[in-house]
Amino acid sequence: MHRLKSNLVWVALMLWVGIAQVYWQLGPHIASYSNASLHTSAYEVLKGLTLLGSDILILLLGYFLSQRSHRESTIIKAWLNALVLGVLASVLVALSTNQLAKVTVFHIDFFNATFPLLRNTYPLIFGSLLGLILTAVINDQKFIWRRPALIGIWLLIIIPLFWTPNIWGWTSNHLTLFYALLFVLGANVKQGSYHRKWLLITGLGLLITVILQGIMPFMSIDGRTTSRFTTPTNIFTVLAAYGIVKITVNHLEQPNWRSLYSYLTLIENTALLASVQLIVKLHNAYGSLKAGIITIIFLLFSLACSYVWCRLSTGNFAKQHLQRIDRFTGQSADEQLQLIKQRLNSWMPNIILGIISYLIAALSMLLMNDGFSVSPNVDATYNIFAYTFGQRELLLLFTAFLIFAVIKFIQALTNRYWIGLISVIAISAVFVVANHEKNVARNEPILPADLAMVRVAKNLFGMVDGIVWIVALVTLMILIAVTVWLEKTHPLRNAVGGVTQRLLFVLLAPCLFATAFLWNHQNTPFNNLMTSIDDQPMFYNQLSGARINGPLLQFMNNIDVTVMVKPAGYSQQAMDKIVHKYHLDAQQINRQRTNSFSKQTIIFNLSESFANPQRVPGVQLKNNPVPYITKLSKQNTGGLMISSGYGGGTANMEYMALTGFALTNFSPTLPTPYTQLVANLKNNPSIAQQFKSAIAIHPYNGAFYNRTEVYRKFGIDRFLYLGSKYPIRHQKKIDRSPYLSDQTSYQNVLDQLMNYHGGRFINLVTMQNHFPYNQHYYNEISKYQATKVSAGTDKSSVNDFATGIHHTDEAMKQFITAIDKIERPITVVFYGDHLPGIYGNEMTKDGLKLHETDYFIYSNRYAREHGARNFKQKTAYVAPNDFIAMAAKQTNSKVDWYQALLTRVYEQLPVITEDVQASGNVNAYNSNSRFITQKGKILKENQLTKKQKALLHDYRLVQYDVTAGKHYVVKTMK
Repeated sequence: MHRLKSNLVWVALMLWVGIAQVYWQLGPHIASYSNASLHTSAYEVLKGLTLLGSDILILLLGYFLSQRSHRESTIIKAWLNALVLGVLASVLVALSTNQLAKVTVFHIDFFNATFPLLRNTYPLIFGSLLGLILTAVINDQKFIWRRPALIGIWLLIIIPLFWTPNIWGWTSNHLTLFYALLFVLGANVKQGSYHRKWLLITGLGLLITVILQGIMPFMSIDGRTTSRFTTPTNIFTVLAAYGIVKITVNHLEQPNWRSLYSYLTLIENTALLASVQLIVKLHNAYGSLKAGIITIIFLLFSLACSYVWCRLSTGNFAKQHLQRIDRFTGQSADEQLQLIKQRLNSWMPNIILGIISYLIAALSMLLMNDGFSVSPNVDATYNIFAYTFGQRELLLLFTAFLIFAVIKFIQALTNRYWIGLISVIAISAVFVVANHEKNVARNEPILPADLAMVRVAKNLFGMVDGIVWIVALVTLMILIAVTVWLEKTHPLRNAVGGVTQRLLFVLLAPCLFATAFLWNHQNTPFNNLMTSIDDQPMFYNQLSGARINGPLLQFMNNIDVTVMVKPAGYSQQAMDKIVHKYHLDAQQINRQRTNSFSKQTIIFNLSESFANPQRVPGVQLKNNPVPYITKLSKQNTGGLMISSGYGGGTANMEYMALTGFALTNFSPTLPTPYTQLVANLKNNPSIAQQFKSAIAIHPYNGAFYNRTEVYRKFGIDRFLYLGSKYPIRHQKKIDRSPYLSDQTSYQNVLDQLMNYHGGRFINLVTMQNHFPYNQHYYNEISKYQATKVSAGTDKSSVNDFATGIHHTDEAMKQFITAIDKIERPITVVFYGDHLPGIYGNEMTKDGLKLHETDYFIYSNRYAREHGARNFKQKTAYVAPNDFIAMAAKQTNSKVDWYQALLTRVYEQLPVITEDVQASGNVNAYNSNSRFITQKGKILKENQLTKKQKALLHDYRLVQYDVTAGKHYVVKTMK
């Protein structure tokens, strides 16, 4: 019965300590009071009483732990327990969610768990372990300064009473040394019968503490010293805790040390605390009661987990290792040193493998850069060494672990140490060189698609200079000779391991690399883990991805690509029926059409980030910055386009416009079709293939999004970009902007219109309004400045952006005037690709508005005289994949069966798009379709009519067949 009561007291104390460690970090609303009031005083007193529990626990730990023998063993076991359990908890949290990036950074949590003493984490645990070491010194019979040392500790605790902030730097995050000193005091608690004396001391300590905590809100001048005495280091709190321990220590028995330290590890683990904070945030549980309930649930969960962990640590496997620790600590110092040397010698081959693996990982990342700086984003450029070793350390460690696993895999298969090591070094060297050569030739790293194509070997070999081949062959011969010599003279069979270890390593590497097939599946454990270690696939720019992730991880990022889920009923017969069905539809549509699409001049103009800020909730401008385009949109076919991205995703809008395929139909593992899909397909039907001549113009780097290859696949025969053999002319920039102006873009389009007189397709992608918007590129026009912005929105960025799109408006006016003078049918489809990512609005609330961009379709005077007609039916909201059908309708052009299908999709379906209230960035979630009605209502797929669902299914069948299926219909689409 006595044991049961003692255990209940320990559990109650652990919960008390847990509340102090967890509850106040959740920021309950009760903690938001900092003004002088009784409410604030009550809060300070309540918080102070909870903090008392930590002092009591440390004093009790000092009393009981100091009585244990084998202190070295206890310290090592407690440290290993905190290390293993802490790292495991951090990894499990990372696997469970990728939303923790909003409240914490995983690499900090990981290193906190890995190096808890150096990083001053787990202060309760390591304060007690440090205290155990100090106690061994102070309480040694040979130590004659024991009493002065104890008096000195009391003085060290008393002195901060007269200074604020704490003169020793003992704050809530730096308490390890304080707890160590407190532990020493607990170790020297003497049992006695002076209960009345200590009851008096305890009562006075509590009374003085409560009084000081209650009056400080009224004594504080500026509120910064309100919590001066609400801290576990307060001498009166320490006295009260000391008194409680003196009174109760006779009634307690030794606790379960493994369970206790496991519990402390869990409640002090920063990753677990961050996950609890995330739960509070997601459920808006900042109320004191809700936060308290979540805290209690977490603490009970931690207690249960610590009990289970304790049971696991007493199993045979753990028991063997714990016994080894006992045997080690039971030996003399010389014997311990000798044993450590023996262990290091036996581990040295694998330690060397680890070091070499890390060097390979680091060099492969560094060599992907062609200078001493790297630009992971437009706003900042870093020294590559500082960036690689200072910000990508977890990625480096993960890459090194993958390389280490490959080395051990080969060693396990061959039972040869040097063959495994040198072969992986050679393979890594070839991989890095191949990446470098491909970068030079095509601005792209090695991708899985390269290895899957039969022609890849010839292409890759052709990129490599002859000198490189000679050096490679000579190096290979040298490596083979060195390997043979080392295996004969220094075989190191023991370093490979026994049968069990070899089997383990044979399985480890394939399992590790197999996880890459799950990396891109949103909200799966491996996707969460890769997000947590800051893996950034960068599908829109593979070269940048290789530079910031390393070529190996970027290669693996591209393994997990499922183009599209096969729709039900897919077969050749089904596709033949669809072609026939919409061929009849085309005949019906064409009865009312008189023009030929191929004889028109069609210009698709993607205007970078073009969207009127006046539509964003909470944003107000003095005047409309784009009056001319607004007028064009109202007087011609025009309205709002629903973008599938926010702050990015240009190539995705371009892909939908050129192909007619909806991005949301693709798999979540295909966020960027330009770089992940187009190059892998033999046939890529697009609107460009309807014309004898097709041109693309982009006044910037043509390598982004792999456009040079994509346009060729789409049937575009000429691509004008900076550095191409077809030069960008009339180059002008506005004020301090680094980007070529929209006026430059339109002048180059006019050049192409003048030198060709047949039907032609022109795809223009402008660059003028690309981010950043906080660099004050423009001399702002005060007429269009913001008078009000939404919460979290930078006003100066809105001003700069508004000025930029005003210049677009003026350039468009000049362009329209010019094409109206051309005696040839010209139709312009103008659309903004996405909003700039400068607004602080919440996506769940304003998601639709944050995905609305401007569009219009304008036919020049000559086109209107020859059958082109504006229309206003179903134009309020459209998607990029509607533009082919809309351009055909505007120009009164006849359609083929596929364009008839697109026409029916445009006319009969609501706008198909991503979940605009969830995807806060570039195409975060495919296959989560939403449908926008002409009144702006958001529908889910199950809200469509039966006829609409059938049409949508036909549409998806065609998209699947062309992009992921057997390509039955491709030959009929040209």
